[in-house]
Amino acid sequence: MGYFLDTVLDSTTAMCVTALVTMAITLIFKTSFTTNFAQGVISAFGAFVASTFFNKMGWPIWCAVPISIIVSAAIAVLVDVGIFRRGRYVNAVGKQIITMGLISVIVSITPLIFPDLKYFATNFLSGNISFVIDGYNVTLAKNALVSVIITTIVLATIFITLRYSKWGLSVRATASNEYVAGMMGINTHIVTAISWGIAGGLGALAASINATSAEIGVYFMTEYQVTAFLAGIVGGFATFHGPVIVAMLIPFCTNMIIWFGNGVISKLTGDATLGASIGNWATTIIYIIALIIIFFKPNGIFGKKIEKKV
Repeated sequence: MGYFLDTVLDSTTAMCVTALVTMAITLIFKTSFTTNFAQGVISAFGAFVASTFFNKMGWPIWCAVPISIIVSAAIAVLVDVGIFRRGRYVNAVGKQIITMGLISVIVSITPLIFPDLKYFATNFLSGNISFVIDGYNVTLAKNALVSVIITTIVLATIFITLRYSKWGLSVRATASNEYVAGMMGINTHIVTAISWGIAGGLGALAASINATSAEIGVYFMTEYQVTAFLAGIVGGFATFHGPVIVAMLIPFCTNMIIWFGNGVISKLTGDATLGASIGNWATTIIYIIALIIIFFKPNGIFGKKIEKKV
């Protein structure tokens, strides 16, 4: 039981990062009707900003991260206003190609602005919370706990805003039908710009959380971006909550498979190598499960088939 709980707690940081990135991608998908392949590199850029203010300028981490959020939000808004707004009638594939082109641009610019790419951030809060269960020492990093609190507050605020604010109603109307939303007097330009800005800020926050436990690199958020796309497909882009829920389940289930291999199979068979090998296949198993779900639920777990009248 102790090893199981320790494995669950080890998932918290990854769950926070994946949930934030997924929310960002979902916002852009719902308002701009495209998958933003540049989300990962924009998020990484934000982490470099935070690390620069923290490591080179000596600012507190609690000041450096908000600045990175503002910078990434500004970049995202610039992308929407300067590129997507001018190509709003480009088809879905064209928009995706545009975001793929942005990857090359941002990846090329980042080393010029940040020559030393191997920055390290710091924990929001140092130390661990430890307790013993069934003779097993269970540890929860205080940094992970802070990350959970921050993520919960941010996502709860966004969901409440989407549900009860005028902006949230405008986002939902734009997501339903941009043309009709415009006819109803909704400024869809403002809606999409704010959505891109929030998505950029969420990405920077996610990257800053990830940077507390990983070496920062231009592509260090790419894995989470891919997982976010998977969460969106499995959860269903028809809702805002579906992708986020699946995004939190993916790292949790991945660690559960590792726990099952190391903690259950190894004990039953007495072969630690076999248990470890099952853990090594955790990501592959997750993708196989995702394919099975998509086969039976092509619109996602929380998605629904939308019938359009001709």
